[in-house]
Amino acid sequence: MMNTAVSADIEGKDAKKVGEAVFDCISELENKLLSRHIETSAVSEINDAAGQSVKITLFSSSANGKINDPEKKMEDILSKCEELRKSSGGAFDPLLGRLSDLWGFGTGNERVPGKDEINSALNGTGSAIEINENGIKIPSGTVLDLGSVGKGIACDEVRGVLENSKIKRAVVSVGGSILLYGEGEKFTVGIRDPFSESSTESFAVLTLPATCVSTSGSYERYFDRDGVRYHHILDPKTGYPAESGLVSVTVVCSDGFMSDALSTACFVLGYEKSLPLLEKYGAQAVFVFNDRSVRVTGSLADSFKLEKDGFKLL
Repeated sequence: MMNTAVSADIEGKDAKKVGEAVFDCISELENKLLSRHIETSAVSEINDAAGQSVKITLFSSSANGKINDPEKKMEDILSKCEELRKSSGGAFDPLLGRLSDLWGFGTGNERVPGKDEINSALNGTGSAIEINENGIKIPSGTVLDLGSVGKGIACDEVRGVLENSKIKRAVVSVGGSILLYGEGEKFTVGIRDPFSESSTESFAVLTLPATCVSTSGSYERYFDRDGVRYHHILDPKTGYPAESGLVSVTVVCSDGFMSDALSTACFVLGYEKSLPLLEKYGAQAVFVFNDRSVRVTGSLADSFKLEKDGFKLL
């Protein structure tokens, strides 16, 4: 599901039934809206019409599903993408589908593209997604890819499912994004050690109230060529893996979309340039650098505990 591991730990009345509704919600979100690899999804419909305005119609039959008014939902998602693209100075860009395909991360056919290929794939990126009475329009030649926000969007949608139930407490993990749900509850979240081969090994923990937590790291998808490691977080300005001195960024934000998108944008921007962006969206973050030094922003430092030797908190 969403090409990642999904889990849900739910406590309260009808927990099993609500859990099924949570997974149904995520599946519907992926199949009908977000996946560019499913021909009948909204994203695929937009990509097929690149250069032209398109009205989203393929999933009008989803009225009985978990997502209310999916047409408006798609417009809202893309409006937020466009806002963050501008706010981040282009560090976040949802039109990098062609570029991602060139690199082939996670496909088994990874390669280092030529400079001309990269320049060609960057044509049209950094441009606005148009949303008006005629529908949704992306520039000709571009490919919409919501992989950098999809898991956070799933957290937001799942929160809606939980709010309509009698669930007291829940932790729902969608890959690198986690929803912590429950009024007055406290949660302990481990931050993965980005230098460890184990996906379950953490170097620090955060103690948090209900919120969303998303992590982007160079360890997630990568390949090595001629002694050089290439990771999947691409800089929209260069077309190459971002070189910001970071190995991971964990963002805490009440909005799942923003936690997910900001973790990517901040990784590209680097620590200093990320601070105004985090402040703008009421988010806080943990930055882990190549030299194992760690920086924690604002009051999040009070919730942060380093638990592993070899790291240095600055």
